[in-house]
Amino acid sequence: MSRRFTRYLHLGKNKSVKSSIEFEVELRALEEKYKRLGINHSAGVWNRNHLKKFDANQFRGDNVYVWQTRLHREIDYFVSYLYAIKVDAMGLRNVLKESKSFGVEFYSFKGQAVSRDLIDSILEINYLEELLNLSHVPNLQIIDIGAGYGRLALRLAEAYPHVEIACVDAIPLSTCVSRVYLKDYVLAKRIFVYELDQLHSLEKGKIMLAVNIHSFSEMTLDSVSAWVDFIVGKEIEYLFIVPNGSSLTLNDGTDFSWLLTNAGFEIIDSRLKYADQDYNKFGIYPSTYFLLQKIYS
Repeated sequence: MSRRFTRYLHLGKNKSVKSSIEFEVELRALEEKYKRLGINHSAGVWNRNHLKKFDANQFRGDNVYVWQTRLHREIDYFVSYLYAIKVDAMGLRNVLKESKSFGVEFYSFKGQAVSRDLIDSILEINYLEELLNLSHVPNLQIIDIGAGYGRLALRLAEAYPHVEIACVDAIPLSTCVSRVYLKDYVLAKRIFVYELDQLHSLEKGKIMLAVNIHSFSEMTLDSVSAWVDFIVGKEIEYLFIVPNGSSLTLNDGTDFSWLLTNAGFEIIDSRLKYADQDYNKFGIYPSTYFLLQKIYS
């Protein structure tokens, strides 16, 4: 790293999730449970080799869950933050604060700690508010499929005091870590972290929106198909997907959009993460947003 880079890049506090023994026991128990149930939680990108260097005490750092500064410089973050402010009709920059915890990387701009987490959350939530008017939906329920450590779930809970969020991830490590990160909201019964065999308890027709952020792309086609079946079975009307590429494909290029079409979903909006081309040239980790809708009879 250059001197200039290290001068302005900050690393979040290395808070401890739990005792390493306690965390390891919980993780192994869930892995064994999924094995007994015949659930292959290592299919797709998320296998043991992918996770071998993961540090559970720095799960918000630049790692397998989220790339941060490995590809982008301070100026890229500044431009991205300017764009987030530009489109932030909800004023989330004054609501969502960077806690600087668990190893997150961030820059400080005029006293504001700015991370990729903060930028992505402002952009995604404003997008959903613009199209779905979530702030005016009574009894709002959302499910985050492939929730990771709970980044978007926590931000949704901060943005919408009336929302209840279900988090689920087929990777046992994600489930264990998210229970730590989302602890306060779990205790307040605003966020619920589900294991795969608990999803049957979710009531049909109650969840309005499913979100899937950089997750379907990292699964197998069979896994995506199973999640689409689950979404249809629970009569979820809207689906927000952010794939790793510019189209609805797996990391290897395999198209999965036909699974959604066959299930009756239609794309009602798609746009670049940085819709302004001037910003799109320099914005961190550009992607494409897809919002889909299914009409249930």
